Amino acid sequence: MEPDALPAELEDILDRLQALVAGFEEEPDGAVQARVFELLRAVDILHRAGLRRIDELLRAAGLQARALDDPEVKLLFDLYDLGEGGDIQRVEAVLTGVAPYVESHGGRLSVIDAAGGVVTVSLSGACSSCPGSTSTLRHVVEAALRDGLPDFVRMEVVETPDASGGGHGHVHGQGAGAGAEAGVAPAGFIPLESLRPPARPALEWRRVFDAVELEPGRLRVVEVSADGPILVANVDGEFHAYRDGCPGSPLTLGGATIEGNVLVCPWHACRFDLRGGRRISAEGPSLVVVPIAVQAGEVRIGSLVGAAA
Repeated sequence: MEPDALPAELEDILDRLQALVAGFEEEPDGAVQARVFELLRAVDILHRAGLRRIDELLRAAGLQARALDDPEVKLLFDLYDLGEGGDIQRVEAVLTGVAPYVESHGGRLSVIDAAGGVVTVSLSGACSSCPGSTSTLRHVVEAALRDGLPDFVRMEVVETPDASGGGHGHVHGQGAGAGAEAGVAPAGFIPLESLRPPARPALEWRRVFDAVELEPGRLRVVEVSADGPILVANVDGEFHAYRDGCPGSPLTLGGATIEGNVLVCPWHACRFDLRGGRRISAEGPSLVVVPIAVQAGEVRIGSLVGAAA
């Protein structure tokens, strides 16, 4: 066996684990899928915490480099983002999913730092025609981090007047996926390269209705091409869009009610914060954010051109 090679049995197990996770991502029973992913998330949190502590002890003793000469140890450390810049690239991968929404409101997002579950981002720009959009963008970004990072603790935001602020990487274009070629572990509850989000496709905007047609505190379900039904909500003059359906079920949220900035599911009484989609009633998946913008008095929905179905 070559010095840097993994034993064949570990290679086989890694391939099998990737296949199992991919299979559960397509599991039609939402309850089964949710339990499996909750299990993986719990295992990830426990393992990541212990490995971080081991890494600190190895660094303090000057033994980290020696430990990483072992291919099995290096594999485990790489999978849990313990290499240089691993945490930051993991955060960038998670935020790639909300970059279209941020950009649709005139914002730019970059990751400054990530350590110990605390993520520092730079958020610049805001849509001047969208009341309170800066606050909305913060909610969306925080919700994505909470859902995508099992060890997330809090987000700290450095607001800048333009998009030229510093940082380790911008969450737009192809930048967030660059870590894949370097062997850095991807984002999410299980560290498998196959789960890294793909490069973000371009946005195509479609008008759905005039803004004046949807009063504050009201909902509307619209169809946008092949994207399926989209739920649009007006919360105190701010428009938000999500995939229609209570997460984990095929039931529409078109008959839901709004209490302040909270959406209440008519079927299960699930409660979601409409300023970002976070579930607030119990543990479980959040609403899926859809890019939305108000331009020239029209509500427009952004569709990802070339995205996987």
